[in-house]
Amino acid sequence: MMMMDQLEYCIMKFGTPSYLFDIDKMKETVGKFREALGEKAGLCFAMKANPFLAGQMETQADRLEVCSMGEFRICKKQGIAPEKLLISGVLKEKEEILEILDTYGGACTYTIESLDQYHSFSEWCQRKEKPVHVYLRLTSGNQFGMDGETIYNIIKIRTMCPYLNIQGIHYFSGTQKKHAGKIKEELEYLDQFLMEMEERTGFQLEELEYGPGLSVPYFVGQEDHRSSDLKELVRAVEGMKWKGSVMLEMGRALAADCGYYLTTVKDIKQSNGKRYCIVDGGIHHLSYDGQIRGMYEPVFRVWPENQTGAECQWTVCGSLCTVNDVLMQKASIRDLKAGNVLIFERAGAYAMTEGMALFLSHELPKILFYSKEMGWKPVRGRIPTFEWNMEN
Repeated sequence: MMMMDQLEYCIMKFGTPSYLFDIDKMKETVGKFREALGEKAGLCFAMKANPFLAGQMETQADRLEVCSMGEFRICKKQGIAPEKLLISGVLKEKEEILEILDTYGGACTYTIESLDQYHSFSEWCQRKEKPVHVYLRLTSGNQFGMDGETIYNIIKIRTMCPYLNIQGIHYFSGTQKKHAGKIKEELEYLDQFLMEMEERTGFQLEELEYGPGLSVPYFVGQEDHRSSDLKELVRAVEGMKWKGSVMLEMGRALAADCGYYLTTVKDIKQSNGKRYCIVDGGIHHLSYDGQIRGMYEPVFRVWPENQTGAECQWTVCGSLCTVNDVLMQKASIRDLKAGNVLIFERAGAYAMTEGMALFLSHELPKILFYSKEMGWKPVRGRIPTFEWNMEN
């Protein structure tokens, strides 16, 4: 957790609304996972959780999951090594597949989510006579991936395309799993599936790319069971009979704690006995999984800190012209005034990309990095959006 004097410096120098990502904290989190996993599993960072961290995560994670052409172009522009990239995503247009393959070929690893994608990869491999490593994505009962029989049939005809190297299986069923028991059940299911697939096809699957969906507690009163969940995850991996290698794909669990969202109180008022404060940000900037019109109180701090004055309940609202723009409904804050800054914590994953960014054509916030080694580094200025919302 950053010290208040560091946050005060950030507020005074860079203003609000802003996102701040503590790179030291990000590295500390990854280090804890590394220590717990040891040699039992690798780490893949799902960059959709925070694309701004892609370059920083390149040196920390074994792999980065890329789920769109936009994310691919981010990695390409930042010079991230193609060997670090897992090209995933439910929709891969043939033209996009060919562009990535023509750019990096078999240096990247790829997921295959459908028979159409399989044929696109196969055609390129056959034409170029170059090997490509792929994961076959196993569905968890939704629109992602393929069922077991489809995967079986692809493995069965693998010799028809010798350049397409089936490396393993990819599986992800969802995020914010509340209990480690669900993760244990999924790994038991995958263990059985991998063993049966090898028995049926005579083909050894080398790797499992698995997204456990570890939960992050965003709100006051929620139990933080990440440490125990991680221990259960490690035990479940250790207990697998299938003896290939495991890569754990995570975004939220690796990035959430490193992020802060800073927004200034611009107006305060009372209506029908209820206290409201209006901040210069809102739900177009800050999105917590599970938050509904500010029903739950996120972990937050107030600057300047005030230990005196009456503590009152405030409804914290953003600057959007919608009644849904509520960040907190019953926040207990002492002596709140216009000019105070609210510092929302655990905003390092999804918070900056899942909001209604273009609604009402507000500016996008400034984004900053901090670490002891680099100091303060602005990585994006505030960006006007009105031109994106008008006829050109």
